[in-house]
Amino acid sequence: MSAQGPLANAPLSAAMFVVDSAKLYTETQASEGAKVWTGTCAGCHETKDVTSADFRTKWVGRSLFELYEQIRTTMPDDGPGTLTREQYLHSVVYILKLNGLPAGETPLVSDSATMSMLKFELPTPP
Repeated sequence: MSAQGPLANAPLSAAMFVVDSAKLYTETQASEGAKVWTGTCAGCHETKDVTSADFRTKWVGRSLFELYEQIRTTMPDDGPGTLTREQYLHSVVYILKLNGLPAGETPLVSDSATMSMLKFELPTPP
């Protein structure tokens, strides 16, 4: 698959794309992610579960695809894999927003090749 979204013009040799202030998603995606969070995730998780130092230690430097797959294959607890691919993508986007990454004009896509190239560094909390 070819890269789409924020990596559309990146050279194929760009195996790592470190993100800290990159605008990888749209505000619309984040709003949809907030709905998923409120309707599904918030029953078991608090915001601090995805913004804490423990979360940062575990996920900083790993690919967005790893986070996406972890959520998709294990959540929700009572029915892993029962949300749509877009709902899982939007939940990842909302986690990025909660961690201070800004929205942009280009939507994040759930393409495994693209998401695997995106490794992120989260901004220092305020």
